[in-house]
Parts: sequence; structure tokens; C-alpha cells
Amino acid sequence: MAPSLQTLKRGSIQVQRAAKVVNDQIGSRQVLCIFVVTGFVLCGVVEQSASVALRANSTSSYSAHEFAEYVENTSYITRYCQPPSQNGSSNTVHVVRSIPHIEIPMTRTDKTESVLRQAFMWGTLVSPLAASRIAARVGAERLFGAGVLGSGVVAMMVPATWLTAFHVVIRFFQGVFMGATWPAAHMLAVTWIKPKHISGFISLYAAVNFGYAVVGILGTMLVRKLGRDWLSYVISLCSFLWYFLWWRFVDQSLAPNRPKRDEHRHLPWRSLLTSKPAWACGIAVIGSQWADATLMLGVTKYLKLVYGFSIEYEDILQSLPHIGHFIAAITFGIVVDHVRESGLVSTTTSRKFFVYLSHFPPAALMFVLGYTGCDPAAPAALYTAALAMTGATAAGVYSSAADIAPNFAGTVFGLCQTVGAAGLLAANYVVSEGLHGSFAGWWRLVFGVSSAVLLLTAGAFMAMGSGSIQDWNAPGDNESIVEAVEEPSRLESVLE
Repeated sequence: MAPSLQTLKRGSIQVQRAAKVVNDQIGSRQVLCIFVVTGFVLCGVVEQSASVALRANSTSSYSAHEFAEYVENTSYITRYCQPPSQNGSSNTVHVVRSIPHIEIPMTRTDKTESVLRQAFMWGTLVSPLAASRIAARVGAERLFGAGVLGSGVVAMMVPATWLTAFHVVIRFFQGVFMGATWPAAHMLAVTWIKPKHISGFISLYAAVNFGYAVVGILGTMLVRKLGRDWLSYVISLCSFLWYFLWWRFVDQSLAPNRPKRDEHRHLPWRSLLTSKPAWACGIAVIGSQWADATLMLGVTKYLKLVYGFSIEYEDILQSLPHIGHFIAAITFGIVVDHVRESGLVSTTTSRKFFVYLSHFPPAALMFVLGYTGCDPAAPAALYTAALAMTGATAAGVYSSAADIAPNFAGTVFGLCQTVGAAGLLAANYVVSEGLHGSFAGWWRLVFGVSSAVLLLTAGAFMAMGSGSIQDWNAPGDNESIVEAVEEPSRLESVLE
């Protein structure tokens, strides 16, 4: 055997031994959580990579003269707020005038970014439901690893196809691969995580938002130092490395012990498609996705154009709110698991309460955003708070999708993500029209529509949502993940 092959073989054996030691010392479930977090971080990096690469070397979407003229004509600070007056006292008074007609054309950079973003969204729309059926056949461990790997590996082709039709196709397939990770992760949750810890595990999905912050800060620095192509190369390299470690430490460890499932054969499609709790989850996901689109696309541009914030991808207002969202999601997940385990309230009550937290407060905060007046700190604080509160989505609606049918959790969540992605596309269109529309008061209208969608979708979940296992959930072999009945509640709640 050649020396190089012997070295490679010895290295592979050492990695296998290391994997066994890590699993013995830390535990397979802890290792799984670590890789799920890092996998979703990579997915977030991939999702925002095109926008970061497109804008990292662009000082502004407009010429200096155009931007100065626009801010002068529309910014509260320069146009509609008179200088503070003392009025004979120590109190500072701002005087706000009415908002006039707001119109700003979509630049070439804006149009390009919008096309690439929508291509990615279409990919996340078409893949989740089909991916859930594939995961039922080949195993969630394999599909989750393939999803993260695929979304990162195809980035290797981005430099050669930059801003061509093939670039749009690549973004679409990146969305397809990322969309496959969601139902696979849900199957991992119900297969390997104890029911009393499942909300905490599902809250790890919010690591996607942490990935937004990572690529915004580090990705922008990389593009400015080494060039746009290097971002794609680094993403591909990290994806290869992550998948190799996933295969060694997770897939090889869990696959031999994976319980046998007949989900791909015995799925009760009619019962699923007529299930009110399942559709309640899907409708609630529409609200959360709509809110994310409004916050990430609309509010940031609003802060820049109306209040004069210099918001770039490496700025604190592009990173801190996403980090806060991730921390809040983890906190909410731990809290709801503790509440359910203590028996203070039923699972249904806890799910509805956290859907309330993820929908109603952000709806109120976004509505107020359009009426915050002259203080620039107020809208920034409201934006940060709203994005943090949407972190309760995982502890509410996402976890409910696993509660109602543990044996079909991947398919239920695949349906929810498909419906939610359709809502995301619709929200993207509404927000884009609002950003570049030709009607006075578009900003307030965009925020008002988002608030209304959040309230309506949350109301649907309050009426039809559940945390109880449905009767169409076929009994599976993995008895540890299926509870015969919902745990009793020691407190009555108006949410039920």
C-alpha cells in the first residue's frame, strides 16, 4: 500500500476513535445538538451570502447626490422634525410634521438582490414536503447532512456564474437544499430527543438567524479583504468540513440505532390534509415568515431612508437583532420545556401561549414603528424587540407540529414550511412594493399589513391549534417519543 494511502487510513481510524470518545464522553444527543446548530448557521450564511457579496463593496445603492437629496426630502430628522426647543424648561420637545408622498426607484443592485432572494425562496417552497417523504425513506440523518452539504457545495460554482442566469439557478438549488433541512431536523427531534426536551432542541433552528449575523460581519470583512469569490470558496470548504464531521460523529453513530419506521408507506394523507391542528400550524408559520420578511427587508430600509441610519451588513443593527433572536429562541425553548415538565399547564396551553408571544407583541411593535416620531432610538429599539419576540416561534408553532403527530412530524412540518414559504414570497412582494411604491404612507401600510397578518394567523392557531397527539397518528415502533395522552394541566387557561 502506498505511504499516502496508509497515512489516510490511519487518519480515518483516528477520526473514528475520536468520534467514539466524544460520543462516550459528551453523549450522542449533545453532539447532535452541536451539529444541528452549526448546520443551521451554515444555512443562514448561505442564504445571505449573495446579498453580502453583492453589497459588501458597494458604498451605497444610490449616488451621493441622490441619497443626500432623498434623505433631505423624506427623513424625519432632516425634514419633518424641527430642532428641539426648550420652551423655558429643561424638557426637549420634538415637533413632527405630516409624512408626504414617498417614492424611491429600485436601483439595479436592488433588482438583482431581489431576483436572487426570490430564487432562493422558490427553492425553499418546492422542497420541504418532498424532502419529508425522502427523509422517511433514507433517514433524517442522511438528508439533513446532504441538505447542509448541498447548499454550501454549489456555492463553489457562484464565482463562474456571477449575476448570470445560472447564478439564479444556483440560488434556487441552494434554497431547495436548505428547505430539505427543516423536515429532516424535525424527524431528528422526534426520533432522538426526549419529549420533555423537544422544544429546546427545535429552538436550535433559530441558529439560521445567527448565521445571518455571522455572514454579515465576517463575510463582509472577507469580501472586502480578499474579494467576492472567496466568500463562496470559504462557504464550500466549511460545508465539506462540517459534513465530514457530521458523517463521522453523528450519521455513523446514530444510523445503526435508527428505529424502523413505516411513515413512507402508511401516511394518512387525507387525515393530514383535513387536520385542523396541522393547518393551524401552517397558518401560524405564514405569520412568522411574513413578520421576518417585513423586519429583515422593510424595517432596515425604513431605518436607513427615513431616519438616516447607515445600515450595512456589518453594522450592529444588522447583527445584534439576529443574535438576540437566537438567544431569545433558546430561552423560550428551555422555559416551555420546564413548564411542560412541571405540569403547570398542558402542552396545548403552552404552545398557544408562545404562539401568542411570537405573534401579538411583534404585531403591536411593528404597527407602532410607523408612528415613532423624531427619536431615532425608538424605531431601532422596536425593531430589535420585535425580532427577539419572534424567537418564540420555535417554542410555539414549530414544536406543535411535532406534538400533534410524532410519527409524521417531518411531513407535518414539511407541509407547514411549504405553506410558510408561500407566505414568505407574498410578503417579499408586498414589502418590495412598499419600499419602492408610489403611494404616500406606504411605510405605515406595510407595517400595518404585517401586523394584521400576524394577528389573523395567531388567531387561527388559538382557535384550531393543539399540542395533543391526533388520532390519525399511527402508533410507531419508537414508543419513547409517543405519549398516549397529553399531560394533565393543573391550571386552567383561557387559551384553550
